[in-house]
Amino acid sequence: MAEPELLWLFSTYLYSLGMDIETASSREKTLDSFFSSIKKNRPYDAIVLDTHLSNPSGLDVAKIIRSNKPDQKLVIVTTTPKEYLSKDCLKMTALEDKDILTIPFKLSILVKILKN
Repeated sequence: MAEPELLWLFSTYLYSLGMDIETASSREKTLDSFFSSIKKNRPYDAIVLDTHLSNPSGLDVAKIIRSNKPDQKLVIVTTTPKEYLSKDCLKMTALEDKDILTIPFKLSILVKILKN
């Protein structure tokens, strides 16, 4: 997540629901944690990414994750309307429309996506 407040909000809410979570505030930490979980044979059930990560973007991080673990559940959070997101990037990440949440959204929707 690019915004510390959103990271705190999402992690606090999900933790309050009894979910095990790990957070990362940068693309480097996100990818380090992802590859570490794979090496330990303890892959994540789901990864939530913000499109506003920079260099590479959250969508680029999603492409890296997908290329290493095609079945990884990914959820993208963005303030950008879906129609303005890169179609090529979305295609490469194999994200379904329901896995892209445009802020503002109800946190219950995020929970529903993560549990399915």
